[in-house]
Amino acid sequence: MRIIMNSKAGGAIRDSAVSYSMTLLMTCCITLGQSQIPINPSVPKALYLVETEQAQKALAELEGAIQANPTDASLLYYLGYVQIKIGDNDKALASFEKGILVNEKEPLNFVGKGHISLLKKKDADAKLQFDKALSLTKSKNAAVLKAIAEAYLTDNKYSVEAINLLNKAKSADNTDPEVHILFGDAYLLQNNGGLAVSSYERAASIRPSMAKAPYKIGLVFDRSKNTELALENFKKTITVDPKYTLAYKNLGEIYYLMGVKEAANAVKAYETYLSLTEKAESFQFQYAFFLFMAKDYKKANQVFSKVAATPDAKVLTLRFYANSLFEEALAAPSGDFQKSKEIFDRYFEKAKPEEVEAKDYADYGKILQKLKQDSLATIAFTKSLTINPDQLEILQVLGDTYYKTKRFSQAVHAYQQLINKRKENPKSLDYFSIGRAYYMNNQLAEADSAFSKLIRMQPEMVVGYKWKADTETRIDTVGIGLAKPTFEKVIEKASTNPEKNKKDLIASYRYLGYFYYDKKDYA
Repeated sequence: MRIIMNSKAGGAIRDSAVSYSMTLLMTCCITLGQSQIPINPSVPKALYLVETEQAQKALAELEGAIQANPTDASLLYYLGYVQIKIGDNDKALASFEKGILVNEKEPLNFVGKGHISLLKKKDADAKLQFDKALSLTKSKNAAVLKAIAEAYLTDNKYSVEAINLLNKAKSADNTDPEVHILFGDAYLLQNNGGLAVSSYERAASIRPSMAKAPYKIGLVFDRSKNTELALENFKKTITVDPKYTLAYKNLGEIYYLMGVKEAANAVKAYETYLSLTEKAESFQFQYAFFLFMAKDYKKANQVFSKVAATPDAKVLTLRFYANSLFEEALAAPSGDFQKSKEIFDRYFEKAKPEEVEAKDYADYGKILQKLKQDSLATIAFTKSLTINPDQLEILQVLGDTYYKTKRFSQAVHAYQQLINKRKENPKSLDYFSIGRAYYMNNQLAEADSAFSKLIRMQPEMVVGYKWKADTETRIDTVGIGLAKPTFEKVIEKASTNPEKNKKDLIASYRYLGYFYYDKKDYA
């Protein structure tokens, strides 16, 4: 996916590259305890890569470093750390054990084994491993203290232990921003957002080029539903580092929650996220959904088609794909509604009954109507109303479909339900619709009543008078001229626009002509 950037953005990337290089240089100068051995430059690079969802690159970086430095056991710890981050705990444990074999005096691999034990809920074994690491360093190695603290942050019940260790790490090196980042994580685990933000801000003040700090602050505000400050900090993150992957993901999700007005921004942010992450394939549905919200149905369907083609395509994917196809078909001169129906059929086959929503059957019914399958459409609309009987639009559509297919008694029932649902506020269209259905179903008294109500609501409209007059004509089986006053009203109202109402005027004059002829009033 090609991202077009202006010269200002290009400058930001160059500045970010300089900042990132400085970050690596500063991190590489951090020492491991009392050994004064600098960290291999591949370590901070790999940690940044895994932090920004580029785990495979991180693994490759570390594996290359291990091959070049086979006696550096700390590299095996960082390899295992990355493997934990991607959920490959068995490989991580193997890396830590291999690191201990390379150098049993390297404390970090014991931390790694303890981290795995915590993940397996083997708390006692984890403590043994951590104590071993601490004894090797006399509890003065900041890297070991941070690593144990981070391992403890896998469970809230150990947050106090994590904070105690971080206080020791801070005593060893108060200028390490990562210590303050971990403090923030610990406080957040304790639901103390204020202290968490303060800790992240301290990290940012120590190292302004660190994008992780404003990103973490953005997460806190996002969690507390403070959208304005969350947006501000995520935007600040990508100003500090225009390639900080996760910030774009969070921006896209916030813009999405802000609704249709921000749909374009949601799509733009998400496209940038997908261009940077190694997990792009896992987020195609979300991307398609953002496109759907932005009403870019054609592009959405290109993405949905790939996601839906997989054997394990989710029910939700099929639902939105079918809807997106329908919307695209509506916008086209000759839309392909059949494709939308096929995907909906797949959806109904796969979905559990409790997963199907009223809207699904309603949308399916509209598609069937477009395919001129009106009888099947009425079945779909009826199922929709069974789930949610309060859908006024669908009651109208169902009544209209019954009327169109000459099932007039069922049309009457649907329109009556609609009027009942409106309670005190029926519309003039309701009386027109049910009046026509009554008329065609030979319920002439009911039709006359409905058209009378329509006239009271719309006294200037011709249509009510015309249908009432026609109804009265059918009621008047003995020819007493029951409809005469109403046809005269038709002429009165229709004469204001004779061209538009030509047919109604002709019918009215014809009726009156016959009426006077029958009365021998030939003049």
